[in-house]
This record gives sequence, C-alpha cells and structure tokens, in this order.
Amino acid sequence: MPILSIKRPFFPMLSAIIFALPGSAGAVTLTTLKGMGLEGGYGSYAPRGDCSQGVRLTISESGFTFSALGQSVRSNRFEYAASYLGPTYEGISAVFFPFPVSDYDFGRVVMTVNDDEKRGVVRLEADLAPGQRLDPFKAALVSASPLRLCGGSAAAPAPTKAQPAAKPVSSKPTPLGWTNLPASVGKYQSDSDGNGIDLLTSGPIADALRNRLGARMQALGVNLSTMTPLQRQGNLYWVTGNAPHQGGVEQAYVLIDSSRRVIQVGLWERGKLTTYPPLGGRIPVPAEIARLLADSPPEDAVPLPGTPWEVVPVQGRPPMAYVDVAASPNIKSFSLFCEGNRPMMAVLLNKPATAPRVTVTWNFAGRLVDVPVARANAQSTFWQASLTGSQLIPMLLRQTGSVMLRINGRLEGEALLTGAPAALRSGMRTCLKI
Repeated sequence: MPILSIKRPFFPMLSAIIFALPGSAGAVTLTTLKGMGLEGGYGSYAPRGDCSQGVRLTISESGFTFSALGQSVRSNRFEYAASYLGPTYEGISAVFFPFPVSDYDFGRVVMTVNDDEKRGVVRLEADLAPGQRLDPFKAALVSASPLRLCGGSAAAPAPTKAQPAAKPVSSKPTPLGWTNLPASVGKYQSDSDGNGIDLLTSGPIADALRNRLGARMQALGVNLSTMTPLQRQGNLYWVTGNAPHQGGVEQAYVLIDSSRRVIQVGLWERGKLTTYPPLGGRIPVPAEIARLLADSPPEDAVPLPGTPWEVVPVQGRPPMAYVDVAASPNIKSFSLFCEGNRPMMAVLLNKPATAPRVTVTWNFAGRLVDVPVARANAQSTFWQASLTGSQLIPMLLRQTGSVMLRINGRLEGEALLTGAPAALRSGMRTCLKI
C-alpha cells in the first residue's frame, strides 16, 4: 500500500506517542491523598454500604486499601487521572488508576471516587484491551462495584463540648530562596500547619519567577493549584502541578538550578507547552520532569479547542480531509482519504510506536468508534486503517462540537468537528457516496 504525501513533512511536526502509558497526559503519580479535597470521603466502602460484605475499600490520607477473596492489598502509590473527565470538568468526581504496574503501565482498573457526582460512591471498572482479563482479585472488586460509604465509617468524628477542636496554629510559610532549598525538600506550598514554603509570592525564587514570566505569573499560580512537594536531584530542585482536574492541559513545572541560581518554567496552557528557560540556555531536566514532558502535549502542539477540518490537495490523487489534534501528547493529526475505492484513515506520530496492535478510539460524547490501525512505514511513525464498514465517517458527518480521542484506551486530546462534513464530502467523493 503506498504512503500518501502529507500536508507538511510528517516527521518534524508529529507529537510524541507512548502507547505503554495509560491515562495520558493527565496522569499524576501520588503517594498521598492530602490536598485532594477528599477528606469528607475517608472511611470504608462496601457493596450497598454494608461493610460485613467480603469486598471492602478503605480510603484514607495515605491512599487506598482493598480487600477481597481473603486478601488485602494496599495501594499507597497510585495515578491520579487528572484530565480523565475532560479539560473543563469542575465536578467532585476524581479518577484514579489504583494498581499501576510500572511508570509506563497504569494497570487495568479505573476507579472513580464520588462517582456520577454522588459523594460516598466509588466505582471500579475494567480498562481492558481485546482479549485481556483481570486477575481474580481485581475482577472481584470490579464485579462488586459500585461501593458505598459504610454507615458510621467516616474518618473524623466532629469534636464534642467535652473535647473542643484545637485552634489551628497561625504561621506563614517560609519564602523559598537559594540557600534554604535543601531544608525545604518534601515541603508543600503554603501548608496549613505553617510548615510549608512560599514559592510564588515572596522570596528570591518568587522574584526570579516574576522576572522571567512577567504577565504569565498569574497563569503559573493557577496551573500549580495542585502541586507536588519540593523535590531534589543533586543541584536541581523542582515542583510540578496542575489546575484542578486539568492535568495535561493546564499544568506547569518549576525547575531550579541552585548551582547556577537560575530557574526554568514549563507552562501548559490550553494543552500547549511554552518553556521559559534561563538566559544561559535550558536546564537539563531530571528524569521525573522528562517523563512529564514525554507524557504531555509538546511545544508544537495545537492548543484547545483545535482547528477546523481542511481539504488538502495531493498531487496526482484526490484530496484529503485533514484535521490537527489539539492538546495531545502523542497524536498530531488525522487524514482521511480514498485509496482506490476504499476509504482510509492515516495517523501521524513523531515517535516510533512500539505496541504490536494499536486501536484509535473516537469518543463522540460517549458513543465510541474503535479503529484498529496498522504500521505503514519502517519508522513506526505513520499508521493507516481501512474504514470500510466503520461508523467513523457517518459519525463525523452528523456530530458537532469536538471528539475526544484515545489510543489503546489512553486519552490523547481531542479534535474539532467543525468543517468535517464539507472536508469529507470533498476528500472522500471518489470512494463514498456522501
């Protein structure tokens, strides 16, 4: 099958794709639920809220503990799927991958706390590729779902008159400077107990950030609303974070080189990264930020909401219907075209895909269309699929708004549907009656 020429040379314009990474751009590794706003849901959960049942989940500040089939498994390192519910979500639900296998595989179970906007309800669902099965322990948890908060199991009883609540200690966080970085490792921004740090409003580091970012300083503060503690690797110190429920779209990192006394900021806005390096050149990033960069939309990503579909001429062939993907860490674009009398789809990547089988899922407001794609070049950066018998084109013709995208179940940004009918009627006219 010949490979079509593309609107622009495909190898420099494609965004990174890591098929082994579930959850996509929006996944953040956590070891505590502190600061997640879930304190009111701490306690034990079971089917119908009956904790005498065999399946039980306990939620506390330290994480999740699952019990089933006579086993108890504690998940104190888990993935928070920050953008799983979409970049504009502002509800009370929070989605987690509680059983990560590795840094590159978040496991096969998705857990939603406060499911369907209902406090005290937890739903566990299987996230399986075709042919996969859960192990018996996880299958028991999923089959017992949804779980409800058991009566009287809330973690913190209200104080009584005989035991009044202690008054909080009023203390200001410590301004972060070049000399107190080692002592500040592990501390959070503005901890309520007065033991936190001030990264953003006062002190030498905050001054350096304001000098570098100028008017974008406010955006940095918003995109660090949910922030990790200060971390260290040699002379490098850093924090990462995101706006509430908008990981992968509105997020940031701050990297500090204490030896050079310089800072570097990575700021994602509407799913597009802008890097603000020091004047002497970029700071080499530590492994954790390198993973964040690999999992998130790059500097050449298309920001949300994306761009309309286009008709792209192809020399010696019928034109293509083309759309850029917005806020995706991995996909740059799709092209739909006719190969003889067959409707086809092409996906452009900028990094070799290692998965032997790849399925692209188009999520039209809950109506899913799966399209298995096959490798179409030696570099594994260009994939194609036949759309014969697929519902993709009929859905593109009648849906409006935007479509969420996934690859092998992992979130991969979204594409506008504006202009799709006109572009498809022009680009697919030789192989379809539209």
